[in-house]
Amino acid sequence: MDTAGQERYNSLNESYYKQADCCLLMYDITSRDSFEKIEDYYIGNIKSYCRKDIKVILLGNKTDLEEDRKVSQDEGKNLAKDNDYIFMESSCKDNYNVSDAFTTLVEMTNNEYNKSNRINKDNNTNKNNNINKTQSFILRENKRNLIESNKSNAKCC
Repeated sequence: MDTAGQERYNSLNESYYKQADCCLLMYDITSRDSFEKIEDYYIGNIKSYCRKDIKVILLGNKTDLEEDRKVSQDEGKNLAKDNDYIFMESSCKDNYNVSDAFTTLVEMTNNEYNKSNRINKDNNTNKNNNINKTQSFILRENKRNLIESNKSNAKCC
């Protein structure tokens, strides 16, 4: 869930956190305030509401503005290390490490999912697989219905 730090979405947070498989925490390296919000608010929410095995990347953005840096790379690394997160820095402007951050997050989540499925198969438990297939079908159907609904309700200008 991308809230861009907007407090009006706080009431929705708990339900999204509980269902999250992964999280990308991004802060602006030129803004101490954005880093402190990660430290003081978001990490607390992750610890309070998420599963213990959630995969998290702490991403410092705007490395293209190195001369305006307010948060050192070591501070980011230490915060990530203290919370068992992966640390990366990026620049959306220069397209540096943007894809890599998302790819890393997806790979970590996928590896955990595959590991979980192997354990279920080893225990001769196909129940979870059947539930996942059903949920996947329901999600696809809901998405298709939503797209169709949006097409029929679309109004121009």
